[in-house]
Amino acid sequence: MIRMTQPGEPGTDLFRLLRALAGRLPEELVAALGKRLAGNHPVEVAHAIVFAAVAGPVPLTDSEADVLIATLTAAGQNVGMAKAVTRTPEAARSHC
Repeated sequence: MIRMTQPGEPGTDLFRLLRALAGRLPEELVAALGKRLAGNHPVEVAHAIVFAAVAGPVPLTDSEADVLIATLTAAGQNVGMAKAVTRTPEAARSHC
């Protein structure tokens, strides 16, 4: 049985981010990352989102990029690539 994270648990912000990325990233990737996140692999998911955003390129809002940076920082990971993600204003994304 897949256990979903509860509000306040690590990964909750990543689940929200994945939902926000639906339509901006390939559907298959979002679905696969959702399964990995449900399997308690938040660092792997954060890295994959960063790579997809850079390769796309898929611009992220400041708050979306901050979720990735916070997740990677908390795990002691390098955040250089996450900081290089193209950013778009919050207001521009909220109208999409």
